[in-house]
Amino acid sequence: MSSYNKKSMLSILAPEVLLHVMSFLPLADVYRIRSVCKTWQAMGEEYIFLRIREQRNTVDVKIGDKRRGVVVKLVPHSYDRANRIVEFRPISMTAVPMTVDANNPFSTCHRRMQIHFSEWKSSSQAPDLVTAAASASNTSISLQDKALILFHMGYNPALERTYELPSWGPSESPDHFVGDKGLILSLSYVHPSTLNDPSAAGVSFYSYPNHTTSIPTNSPPHIQIQWLRVTLSWILSGIRSDIAQTQIYPQRYGRLSHALARHGCFKYDPLSEPVLSHIVHNESDEPWSAHQQQHSRPASICDHPRAASLHFPTVNDTHSDASSSTTTSSSDSESDTIEDVEEHLPAELIDYVQVHTHECHTRLSRLQHMLEGAGVDALVLWKYTFAKSYVVGNGSLVGEEDVVRRIQDSENEWRLKRISLTRRLGIA
Repeated sequence: MSSYNKKSMLSILAPEVLLHVMSFLPLADVYRIRSVCKTWQAMGEEYIFLRIREQRNTVDVKIGDKRRGVVVKLVPHSYDRANRIVEFRPISMTAVPMTVDANNPFSTCHRRMQIHFSEWKSSSQAPDLVTAAASASNTSISLQDKALILFHMGYNPALERTYELPSWGPSESPDHFVGDKGLILSLSYVHPSTLNDPSAAGVSFYSYPNHTTSIPTNSPPHIQIQWLRVTLSWILSGIRSDIAQTQIYPQRYGRLSHALARHGCFKYDPLSEPVLSHIVHNESDEPWSAHQQQHSRPASICDHPRAASLHFPTVNDTHSDASSSTTTSSSDSESDTIEDVEEHLPAELIDYVQVHTHECHTRLSRLQHMLEGAGVDALVLWKYTFAKSYVVGNGSLVGEEDVVRRIQDSENEWRLKRISLTRRLGIA
């Protein structure tokens, strides 16, 4: 049987059969088989969201260090089929204190946070080597070698990734954003006076600022998480480290780059707060998304497993000549719609990018580029405490070249050590 016939048979399977098959597969396998065809892609990606919601998986935003930090739990809220993004929202909108000791207003403040999906675990790499090292006797392998194996092979970059909290000084907008390649987090800072008296932070009935807004306060604010938007690859990358993260809002970033290029801006930091704010609030791709949903038959299963109805393209809709001609015409009109959408950039964003062009590379991005140039996987950066302190710490006396050299030497040493340990433990 030819590969074309096999693909055709897979494409015409009933949606109920595909959903039943997906229910037996791990999430990582569901994510992989979505590449068979567009129908499977839409079904598989939405099914991942449904399973996450049904299993009540959460995202933990860990603010501060492990001993004295606070955790804000977020639950799945919605799935954006057009942008293929899952949005999480906190269970409670209660603001958490930013100070380490909530009872002491002069206590130090939290500066870092980590974002973990509940299904992420350590020791995701080479489980055979980790198991063999844990069960081996001390005569065959030393305690130092065991610790070395657990340090390197138990490393999950998703669990060690650390973010720096934005500054909470006075700003025009109360909303702040923290971003990465596969996520955007929205948070706000609320002062204790605002928590006790909601009218203290707003405006009066006639839209004049209240007198309390001009009163300076010395107490640090509270942190309130608004929402978290992530790509499916961000969720799966912490389960399987070989799954690469995809860019969140790629169309919006693409249009932003073209629009900035027309103003002579070719370099900018995509994770800076003004850029993230523009990406979040710029919904110029919504007309195209509505056009796409109107002229195509997306595979929606948001209401299928435990709810009312199922909306899938039928076999005749998918494979008839009329459907193919409609798909061709709709794809042409979609491309025209995308081209007609013009990016309108606010003057504040253009001024910010022009002023901060020299800051297009952060400490993190520079280290990542230097590690890749040295032939080292940039994901190992979060394995080392000195590198993590350099990126999100108060500052370091160690230069970038020294950080890269130490990481490169450690990885090369481990590469040779791993070969000898594998032979000693008898693992093929």
